[in-house]
Amino acid sequence: MPQKISIKERREVVKSLWNNGTRNVNELHKITKFPLRTLYRWSSQLKKTKNLKQRCRPGRPKVLSPKKQRHLGQLARSRAGATSFEIADTLNNTYPGLNIATRTVRENLWKLGYRVCVPKKTPFLTSIAKERRVSWAEVHKNKNWEDMVFSDETTFQMFRNTTLVRYKEGEEKPTRGVVKHPFKVHVWGAFCLQGIVGFHMFTENMNGELYREILTNNLFDQAYQLLGGSWTFQQDNDPKHKAKLTVSLLENRCPAVLDWPSYSPDLNPIENLWAIIKKRVEKKVNKRISEKKPVTQRIFMEIIKGEWFNIDQNLCLNLVNSMERRVNLVIERNGNVIQY
Repeated sequence: MPQKISIKERREVVKSLWNNGTRNVNELHKITKFPLRTLYRWSSQLKKTKNLKQRCRPGRPKVLSPKKQRHLGQLARSRAGATSFEIADTLNNTYPGLNIATRTVRENLWKLGYRVCVPKKTPFLTSIAKERRVSWAEVHKNKNWEDMVFSDETTFQMFRNTTLVRYKEGEEKPTRGVVKHPFKVHVWGAFCLQGIVGFHMFTENMNGELYREILTNNLFDQAYQLLGGSWTFQQDNDPKHKAKLTVSLLENRCPAVLDWPSYSPDLNPIENLWAIIKKRVEKKVNKRISEKKPVTQRIFMEIIKGEWFNIDQNLCLNLVNSMERRVNLVIERNGNVIQY
């Protein structure tokens, strides 16, 4: 009996044999070579109903077969920036008559575990920069980070628009009013295993003189108070940080300064701290807007300051403890950017 025939034809064969007196499952199997499990189920159905009708399916049949789903996954991996429309168009051209919709593509990609995000900005690293990052990591892979003070500057923008919101399908997508030139404020901060160390907000452009003033007023005394006389200061390689007067100030006031590899924001845990604070600030601003409360420059700066001083010590502890993993990842990835 041929094997490659449709299910409908198989049913007709078994029904014909059954009606002609061949009702033993093993005999049916010898004749047809159909799976025993299927023949047992069909023989039971013939005994009860004297017919072999296809069972009702629980729902609409799947548009994509397992083979086509694998093809969809391959397209998602090889063309990460392709839209659902472009992927649907490729599938429809590859499989004539498929006519898959973009919504079906998105649903299947979700089931396959694919999510959508804006790629994180990372610096392009030259081979020399990668080598230096690996060399730095090798030197510091066994370092004790408990006495380290991490620092950096960042910028907060009023009416930041990155929070996702829900809306019902069929309705208009939500809108959020923004000003053309939103107010921005710069923040310098430092933290360690024990918690936050220093904080300063400013709106003017940073230069060497301002940076040294910030360190004098917001770093040295605070770090000594938290960590005593044995601590190390971390900063990146910004020219303002490497100015002669700044280097001289740090040599006189800091017990030690950590050498830092260039193009390595992924190694600095304060970058993660900034991301957390920015999300919290944005939520508070959006809440005030939804409650029709004013958001002035003064209020915005108070929200930022409040979120900084509400940082939990456990968060600082976790971020500092992540340094060992970061250093090892740099070595494992041969100096390439790590996902932190």
